[in-house]
Amino acid sequence: MSNSLHPVRKTIIFFVAVWMGIFAFMARPHSHGNIFSDWPRWTESVQPVATMSPIEARMILEGYSAPMREIDPVDSTADLLSPPPIPATVASSQRPELSTAYSTGMEPEKRVSEYDRGAIDTFLHKDLQLVGNSQAFDALGNFFAALNAAKRKPAIHVLHYGDSQIEGDRITGHLRNAWQSIWGGSGPGFLSPLSPVPSMAMRQSWSGDWRRYALFGKRDTTIQHDRFGLMAAYAQPDNVRSDSMKTAATLRFEPQPRGYKRNRAFNQLHLALGKVIEPTTMQLTINESETISVIINPDTLAQHLSLRLDALDSMAFESLELQFDKGYPEINGIGMWADSGIVVHNLAMRGSSGTVFRQLDRKQFSRQLGAIRTELIMLQYGGNVVPYITNTEAAQRYADWFTSQIRLFQSLLPQKPIIVIGPSDMAQKAGVLMETYPQLTLIRDALKEAVLANNALYWDVFEVMGGEGSMAAWVKSDPPLASSDHIHFTPAGAKQIAELFRQSIQAEWTLWQNTQAERTLVHEP
Repeated sequence: MSNSLHPVRKTIIFFVAVWMGIFAFMARPHSHGNIFSDWPRWTESVQPVATMSPIEARMILEGYSAPMREIDPVDSTADLLSPPPIPATVASSQRPELSTAYSTGMEPEKRVSEYDRGAIDTFLHKDLQLVGNSQAFDALGNFFAALNAAKRKPAIHVLHYGDSQIEGDRITGHLRNAWQSIWGGSGPGFLSPLSPVPSMAMRQSWSGDWRRYALFGKRDTTIQHDRFGLMAAYAQPDNVRSDSMKTAATLRFEPQPRGYKRNRAFNQLHLALGKVIEPTTMQLTINESETISVIINPDTLAQHLSLRLDALDSMAFESLELQFDKGYPEINGIGMWADSGIVVHNLAMRGSSGTVFRQLDRKQFSRQLGAIRTELIMLQYGGNVVPYITNTEAAQRYADWFTSQIRLFQSLLPQKPIIVIGPSDMAQKAGVLMETYPQLTLIRDALKEAVLANNALYWDVFEVMGGEGSMAAWVKSDPPLASSDHIHFTPAGAKQIAELFRQSIQAEWTLWQNTQAERTLVHEP
């Protein structure tokens, strides 16, 4: 055989060996305990393994079915205000007992905030329960006392502050619709005049050279004041232009077709304003037909403008356009609601850790909070610090910063309840697995301890989801309850969290009503 054939034969043998090697690799066994078990697989780079299965996550959610009397949040015609009967499962030793001070003549108003929670385990799964001391629950009783009034007029306001987890009216929107179906009211509450993301509460558009400035996220260093108001942000058309170049600036609002119908029903318009340099004319056009002109007077700090929209009592809301000529005030928020019932505001701050409130102009913030009947504060933060905190000391520093925010709200709104909704589970890739950030529980524990030590209430989203490993399972659920970033909920997941929180508040409300019903029976002749 000619030597010239040897290179060809060697080449053929080489390629055969290569293809056999590839074939052996692709056909390797997938069971644990074989010599290939530590080799990477092609699918692992795009489909990390969750430490909790979607079935386990679903079983946890299904396990929250509570024996309490359920109320359909979409049934607005049911009689939801009459006190429910005390469950037969509550032992007599758990029934509320009136103290001697109350039963011998103390005014009921002085004790109306207190209620017996001894039967809470009968009403609600432990992981769904609010945690706090007696002073914190007494403050929640004040909120229930306000809700128990026959008319709830003026409207009762709930401020739901949070990070991007609530952006676009997620979580808040479901709560608002459910609570308005029980306690009355309508309208979406305050909206950012220049929303950075679309909202399910209301469609929004604008014309003119508007700018948005926020105290959180990437701050514009050219702003040398702290007049960011109750939304920690404001919008204003470009004021650099000369008077001859200024044009009318408009803000337009329309119903969100996919949003709750109650967001479209309102008869009041509210503007939370910052500084107004010169007299400004605001022209308000309702449904492209009726026009109202309002003069906004100069103000050095803040004012709250309220308008009654009588036209919307007799016609459906289709559009609302606000036009400003020249003066260009700083606009912190534009609110829409009815004159009674309950209003739940979605106040989202993308990227915020919830530690900005003490940086706000104190006088302006106090005035804007005082301009509405605020009865409950909800603070949903913590997720944005998780990737950056690596030890117990850093977690404690964050908790200390957050403590100062709680104390600020308590000083501005005494005796009003504060509910801190802690961070959800968050996952990062560790090898082939999606695992909970190891520092997350450090942050959760420090935050929870600070909340309880400062007479506020804590609701643990991390435990509600199922604890460690639950976020990856929520991502894999069908339909997905969390997005592929393993941080944010999908709309379905946000609605699930909102509904579970609603159940928690509903259980407390039921126990409060039971206590009031028993006290009424004691005082009956």
